[in-house]
Amino acid sequence: MSDLTNLKSKDTLSVCRAFYEKYGADMIHRNFPQFENRIAVGLVGEGSECFGFDDEISRDHDFGLGFCMWLNTVDYQAIGAQLQNAYNDLIVRQGIRFASQVWGESISRYNPRIDQRRGVMDIAGFYGSTLKLRPDLDLILGKHYWLYADEKWIATAVNGQVFRDDEGTFTRVRNEILAYYPEKVFLLKLAEQLHLFSHGGQSNYPRMMARKDKVTAALCINQTVTAAMNIAYMLSRKYAPYYKWMRKGLEQLPVLSELSPLLEDLVSLPIDLTVWEGWEYDATKVNENDPVIAAVEEIADHIVQELNRQNIISGQEKFLESYVPEIAGRAQKM
Repeated sequence: MSDLTNLKSKDTLSVCRAFYEKYGADMIHRNFPQFENRIAVGLVGEGSECFGFDDEISRDHDFGLGFCMWLNTVDYQAIGAQLQNAYNDLIVRQGIRFASQVWGESISRYNPRIDQRRGVMDIAGFYGSTLKLRPDLDLILGKHYWLYADEKWIATAVNGQVFRDDEGTFTRVRNEILAYYPEKVFLLKLAEQLHLFSHGGQSNYPRMMARKDKVTAALCINQTVTAAMNIAYMLSRKYAPYYKWMRKGLEQLPVLSELSPLLEDLVSLPIDLTVWEGWEYDATKVNENDPVIAAVEEIADHIVQELNRQNIISGQEKFLESYVPEIAGRAQKM
């Protein structure tokens, strides 16, 4: 019981790993010994717990104890159904009790809504369905995929932890994806985000304020906030997760994590038309009377310094759009 008591303060990923190590590994060993070293086990995929971002609020939906087991196609066809039945039985016999001792009775009940996120999966099927493409391991990393992939699904495919993978196929694909975008794709996507940052907060926000359009001005700032976070993830060579977890993940990035409080400050500022009274709009001038403009420029300065540090640009101009042609042009020559 002391071990379970210690788990009360742990994240869900740690709890699920402890459950696998205490009961799941033995279940596989006893029932499928000849396949034991060919079954990859872990917790990866949809759900905030796989990113390590879950909290008590996360437990109001799609929450529960469990782990994933990934098989190659031949093994999946041979024992997939039997392994899933054994897993289901383990959850009923041991999982509910284990979860109740860690989290309490109120949230320990079996939750059928997460069935498709846990249990037995074909390796190619897992990556294909998560990345939203044809489930063929040889095509998952094709050059055309990288340009049009939805980044939140890439992040989802490589989050969490792999507890065991003796055979190595699941981890090989995972590591290839974690190696990040090819350089050409990285530069093109970075140029796009720099454009969106400038387009929203540096170009169109002042236009909207000059037109007294507060609603669209707010949308411009939202676009800039999102682009700033995407840029931080890109310069950290990390895939950005689903939008509701982007700010949370920002805190853990190796570069530009300092944007988190700056973005908090930016979104807390009012859209105030009074600071634009008497201001004659000029696309070449910055209205320094508007705290929103000042906040956007401060964020842009942090981005410019990091771009210089990584030798992607050389210059101190805060208008990020000015770097787009150079970066995109470099990518097109590759």
